[in-house]
Amino acid sequence: MAKTKMIVKDDQILVDLEWIFEEIRGANGDWKSVEAQLKALLASAEE
Repeated sequence: MAKTKMIVKDDQILVDLEWIFEEIRGANGDWKSVEAQLKALLASAEE
């Protein structure tokens, strides 16, 4: 069964915490890069 990682609403994004940590590990601990990606997703959802 597929797992929901993200739910996008008009003014917010609900993100699975495990997915965030997977992304940070995948970026070799570069949490600032992951933060920038998530902020970009939120900005695009707010448009």
